[in-house]
Amino acid sequence: MKNMMEKLRQSTSSTSLQLVSAPYLSSRLIWAALLLAYTDLMLILLGQPAGYWIDRSRAASNFPLLERVLAAGILSYALVGVLYLVLFWILLTVLTRSLALVVWMPFSFLHLTHILSWSIEKGQLLGILPASSAWPMLFNTTGVLILGIILARGLLRSGQTTPNTPHGKVWIKLVASSTWVILLIAVVSASAIWPRGGWAPLHTDHTPGRRGNAAVVYDPIRKKVILFGGVSDWLGNGFQHENDTWEWDGKDWIKMKTNTVPPARAGHMMAYDEKRGVVVMFGGEEQTGTYMLNDTWEWDGKDWKQIFPDNFPQGRRGGQMFYDHESGKIILLGGFYYAAPDKVFTHLNDAWEWDGKIWQYLTTMPKSLLINNPNVVYDPQRQTTTLFDYKQIMTWAGMQWTTIDVETLPPSRFGSWLTADPVTGKMLLFGGVDNNIQLNDTWVWDGNKWKELHPDLTPSPRTDYVMFFDSSRHSFILYGGMSSYALDDMWEYVLP
Repeated sequence: MKNMMEKLRQSTSSTSLQLVSAPYLSSRLIWAALLLAYTDLMLILLGQPAGYWIDRSRAASNFPLLERVLAAGILSYALVGVLYLVLFWILLTVLTRSLALVVWMPFSFLHLTHILSWSIEKGQLLGILPASSAWPMLFNTTGVLILGIILARGLLRSGQTTPNTPHGKVWIKLVASSTWVILLIAVVSASAIWPRGGWAPLHTDHTPGRRGNAAVVYDPIRKKVILFGGVSDWLGNGFQHENDTWEWDGKDWIKMKTNTVPPARAGHMMAYDEKRGVVVMFGGEEQTGTYMLNDTWEWDGKDWKQIFPDNFPQGRRGGQMFYDHESGKIILLGGFYYAAPDKVFTHLNDAWEWDGKIWQYLTTMPKSLLINNPNVVYDPQRQTTTLFDYKQIMTWAGMQWTTIDVETLPPSRFGSWLTADPVTGKMLLFGGVDNNIQLNDTWVWDGNKWKELHPDLTPSPRTDYVMFFDSSRHSFILYGGMSSYALDDMWEYVLP
């Protein structure tokens, strides 16, 4: 028995040494590694965020150096990719087999597992594969098995003294490989020629954290977006109301240090006064939710200042406040409050204007607006102020709303946010809630008709988020919102 085991050891040892100690790596293994590397390089392009082919600065990668190469443009990426493949091929060809395997195995494993993870991610987006936390372990295990099979076949065949492979099989492999290379080039070329827009997660170094029912407004002079207040963490009997001020500069959120801090609130209204160059804030719900605020504040880019006019609107939250280009004043209308003593939800339909010194009552609107989120946007192309109210689109003129008749409308909803691209005039509408069902559909309004968009990736269903158009990034930015709790994720949408 001992002699038999010794013979088996010697046989195995001699075979193993023969497989590993041969002069150089077989052409089959070299070609397999190059094909995996090439496929991964092409999938990196296909896996770029929506809008990459429109704006290269949107390049994304977990590796900063690779991200910089992608951002430099497709020609730079192609050049670096070719140099990488050539260097990979030289190493695998020149090094002796034992050293070449040290290079072949880790690099091939990394490329293969990335290919598998990309495939699984796409399968989940298309609904073919279910979401599961077990996928990373599964594709790593699968990668090891596939790589082991490729390695074993390559080594065993190279160790055999069999006649050369028939020319027919060689041609079949060559045609199959060439077809795959050409197919990936065609798919990437199609993405470049017909760029797709869509949602993509946006990650920054700093964020306001969990936030719902906040307010944002864009300052076109300073080119900054100002966010104030909202709700954050659940306290057991209600959400924490915040009173912090943040600015978005196109790359990151910056928490502003102010000498004066307005009281915490949620559902408040803010608008930018183009004539005076300040942000105006009014009202909102205070921390306990027992009453609505009726205070007026202005932000000059450095600090908050409370204004104490003799006359002012009734306290409220969820109203519409916007700059009226015709009158050159801030308009406030609608919203709601909780009527005492039973805190009955009560709509308001009054209209007011603010000139920087006094609030002046204008009129009572024919009917209350149903929507209770900021949904008024200005379209500079058509010079119209537009509102989405529950399920209708309206324009503001002559101190009244006029409904636009359209054939197709988004499903009715509350808690959504309408935002306009000032260059194209196109407006984006996302999510909201209706009949206690939260939505995550995306619609665009071009001034004449609605069109539902169907991006590959989309934020989760939510309501009471904030959304604005970032002129520096040429994209719509969505932040936070409410699900069963306040959210803290950030997304951007690029229209193709």
